[in-house]
Amino acid sequence: MSAPAVEDVTGREGTDQPVVVIGAGPAGLAAAEHLLDAGVQVVVVDGAPAVGGLSRSIELWGHRFDLGPHSFLSDSHPESVARWLDLAGAVGGVERTEAVRSAVWRGRVVGFPPSPAQVLRTVGALGAARLAGGRVAATLDRRGPAATAHEALVARHGRAVVEELFVPYTRKYLGAHPRELSAAFADKLQGTRRGWSGPVDLLTPREGTGAVWEELARRLRARGARILLDTRVVGLSTSGTRVTGVQVRDAGAEFGIGARAVVSSVPAPVLLRWLPGTRAPAGPALRSRDTHLVHLLVEGPVGQDSHYVTAYDESLRVGRLTNTRVWRPGTFRDEPRTALCAEFWSSGDDDLAARSDHELAQLAVSELPAFGVDPRVRVLDHHVLRLPRSVPVLTLGVEAARADVDEQLDRFVNLARVGRHGRHDWDGQEDSLLTGRSIGAHVLTADA
Repeated sequence: MSAPAVEDVTGREGTDQPVVVIGAGPAGLAAAEHLLDAGVQVVVVDGAPAVGGLSRSIELWGHRFDLGPHSFLSDSHPESVARWLDLAGAVGGVERTEAVRSAVWRGRVVGFPPSPAQVLRTVGALGAARLAGGRVAATLDRRGPAATAHEALVARHGRAVVEELFVPYTRKYLGAHPRELSAAFADKLQGTRRGWSGPVDLLTPREGTGAVWEELARRLRARGARILLDTRVVGLSTSGTRVTGVQVRDAGAEFGIGARAVVSSVPAPVLLRWLPGTRAPAGPALRSRDTHLVHLLVEGPVGQDSHYVTAYDESLRVGRLTNTRVWRPGTFRDEPRTALCAEFWSSGDDDLAARSDHELAQLAVSELPAFGVDPRVRVLDHHVLRLPRSVPVLTLGVEAARADVDEQLDRFVNLARVGRHGRHDWDGQEDSLLTGRSIGAHVLTADA
């Protein structure tokens, strides 16, 4: 639906109007920076109270916490790494560490990937032989291109490994069996940079991931960009093949922003609802999962010194547990306390979404021993944060659904999409920096 008439908040007309960037996450801020480099006015709007999107930080118990275990991979795109290090260096620098990862597998906490001895203790000699035999068979199989993520993963790891680890993981995280997921998802899940079979070198900001994006926002404001937080987009105005304005609402009122062009990082189905003459994408392919974060303030011996522990056990509802003292060593440095972050994922219509914050925290506490946490630890407080539509699911048919969305949105010549939500992909911070900066040229070609 077309939005009401808009006002030009810059007081100018035509190409002197700003490009409006919807979303102040890494991709949106990177796009804004690129546009400023080109001499274009920029207004960034975001409904959240802070910049950073899913990579923002929050204040709890006198410390800053990320929304789960966010980091930058040191073997990412060189341009992204250099830019990110420049920003992080201005806000306390980074810790460079090799991630210590663990997994809950068949009721045991093991290293990840598990050592041969751990495999033997967990599944026995026959089970270990079955896993090893499956991997050997996979190397000898010369089938054609995979049609599903399940086929692609079996071809790389063997059927037994996939059934033991990947199937429980995707069911818990994405609410889907690998047979329901696109073959491209297999590359996203365990590509060489993500290190499913080897060490992962992490770059972690000493002041939290959110500090990096707060620094970028500070630089953008210093160059004249307007960044409007706690400001929700409610519609777009169009004229022919151009988007002409963005209608927004903050705590005080609803108002419009005249737009030379628009860069959006919101999910495509949401963007389509704002535009006249469009429809929902065909099929159920563009769906996302919700994340529920439970931060637990604890005191006493935690007994778990991994950066994070992932559950490959479907009997557990918690999907991943992060120890913030290990993740960022400066946190709680001289205190007997630390904070644990338990992550749940849901589709918005299951019992996790229906539970109250207190009930969700109780569930997280009840499962701590299964993650290797010392039962003597005392839970002092909790905080629950829910992140809707935070995990894109790459189901079968996602390519066709993306093509359908592209066909509908490409007719708006001055509209571009960036980020994991805008592109419906598993973009990390490093990918978002690249796509955000590269998108500016696209929207600027529509000025004629």
